[in-house]
Amino acid sequence: MNIYLLPMLIALITTYIIILLIRPLAVRINLTDQPSKRKLHSGSIPIIGGIAMFFGVLTAILVSPYDLNEFNYFLLSILIIVSIGILDDNKEVTVPIRIFFQTLVAIVVVFLGELNILSLGNLFGRGEILLNGWVYLVTMVAIIVGINSVNMSDGLHGLAGGNSLVSFLAIVFLSINSSSHESLLISLLFCAVLPVFLINNLCIGISSNKRIFMGDAGSMFIGLSLAWVLIDLSQGEGGSFSPVIALWLFAFPLIEIVSTILRRLNSGMSPFKPDSSHTHHILLKLGYSDKKTLIILLIFSTIMAGIGIIGESYLIAENLMFLGFLLVFVFLYLARIVALRKIKNINQNIE
Repeated sequence: MNIYLLPMLIALITTYIIILLIRPLAVRINLTDQPSKRKLHSGSIPIIGGIAMFFGVLTAILVSPYDLNEFNYFLLSILIIVSIGILDDNKEVTVPIRIFFQTLVAIVVVFLGELNILSLGNLFGRGEILLNGWVYLVTMVAIIVGINSVNMSDGLHGLAGGNSLVSFLAIVFLSINSSSHESLLISLLFCAVLPVFLINNLCIGISSNKRIFMGDAGSMFIGLSLAWVLIDLSQGEGGSFSPVIALWLFAFPLIEIVSTILRRLNSGMSPFKPDSSHTHHILLKLGYSDKKTLIILLIFSTIMAGIGIIGESYLIAENLMFLGFLLVFVFLYLARIVALRKIKNINQNIE
């Protein structure tokens, strides 16, 4: 474990320094987020968290004792996704262009990095489901979904960062003795840089005037990195956990994106059109404060990750874990429908 301490410390310090250095620059070049109907904040907020975390992780990998060639395609893929994310934060890139670059990243990961989902595990109790000819397509879709899941759940101070930290901590817990040192190191580095971001995002011990956001650069960077380590650590005989456990470790962003897409399609909307009916919006409209909403959703993520850890540690049958996840998803989806109807009725009564 000592071999990881220096890179983690370097990642933490680098992230902190980059935030201090580029905060004034972000204001000057207008790399800031403005409040709107969907964006629940006041004032112009520098969008530099993703950039700072990227440099923190990059610097730590460069000085790590491992062969840099083992990180080549991870570094290439995160460079592409962070670059398009910065452009999106500054100029608002169109959806087709964003999807094009996300697909490009998925191609790099799958065909150059040779990271693939070969098996879904024994989801139905009838034997292992091997993807065979569907390997590349399923893996690319999973990567794109992972990238957008964190992005879609980033709508409240501390939410995307907090949920991601829970996921990475759970991944580290299950893979601490993994032979895949690269994915373990990546996960540990995020456990170092995310707290630095969260302190500056939630303004813990600092003035609210110093608040920063991670932006699309940060959310897509985290989503891609989570997809990378979850795929790597859930495949093959030396995997740290079964594929179904990855669902539990990544529960909130995954449930959020699938529920959102289904809701929008059911309403005749484009799945890419933003709205204000995400889970955090619903809780806020029901009267919960920002702080309580954040706590509720982080507790949910922690419970889901905890169930995943228990399932893997006690070797609970994969089909039972999958059934359990589906039941949770259906329950939350129905609860979302009921909550939205309740909010609609409240608004009608007010009118």
